[in-house]
Amino acid sequence: MKNSIFIFLFILLANCSTYKPLINPESSRDKWNGDNIAGGYYKDLQACEYIYDENTGVGTKVLGLGDRTGFIKKCMNDYGYSILR
Repeated sequence: MKNSIFIFLFILLANCSTYKPLINPESSRDKWNGDNIAGGYYKDLQACEYIYDENTGVGTKVLGLGDRTGFIKKCMNDYGYSILR
């Protein structure tokens, strides 16, 4: 019983690893002026992760109920990135 709980917790924590979306740098353009924005990828990714972390409750993070991957994909799309996966 103890081992099964340990394995469950390990799998749960392993799923909390960071998600880094794969983008297409050639088609990632600013919505307003059309400039290529791929140079600011890591800054924008950190901003999306920060927004998610600040607006998600501790219980949601611990239990793995939040859709972190979906939120980061949408956030990066809103910044103008073309997400491949």
